[in-house]
Amino acid sequence: MAAGLLLIFVPIAAPAGSAEIERLTFAQLVDSIRADSAVTETIKSYNGKQVAIQGFIVPAGAPDLSFFLLSRVSALGNYCCEAPVGQDETVYVFTTKEVNITYDPLRIFRIIGVFEAGMRTDPTYGSSLFRMHDARVEEAFGAKIFKTEEFRASGSKP
Repeated sequence: MAAGLLLIFVPIAAPAGSAEIERLTFAQLVDSIRADSAVTETIKSYNGKQVAIQGFIVPAGAPDLSFFLLSRVSALGNYCCEAPVGQDETVYVFTTKEVNITYDPLRIFRIIGVFEAGMRTDPTYGSSLFRMHDARVEEAFGAKIFKTEEFRASGSKP
């Protein structure tokens, strides 16, 4: 009985390397940008940490997807004909190895990697405010783009 009580009151240590990965959103990135293209200290506090962010992959480099943009909107555009153009809508993603996925411009992916914020110009890919290095790609199963209550089934009455 004493051993059972001990298990109740003694916290069990998490295995090494299983720290929870913090999740960032494009809304947080947008809120972190200042008029002079600087970013807040809050978003800079994630620099060098492993984070996860979800979005659409926009191929922008080699066919092996070792570099791509992660965007708030699909490469096919948002609504009518909007394409991701702002620094707040894109994260430059660098992987350490070839990404083996079936690319779909309408599929949401979860990217986990080491985050970096602040204006930087890459000689090959240009200027960026947000980057992820040593990234890995996962499909974001069950990710929702819209709130389901925003759309009624066709033929239903209000």
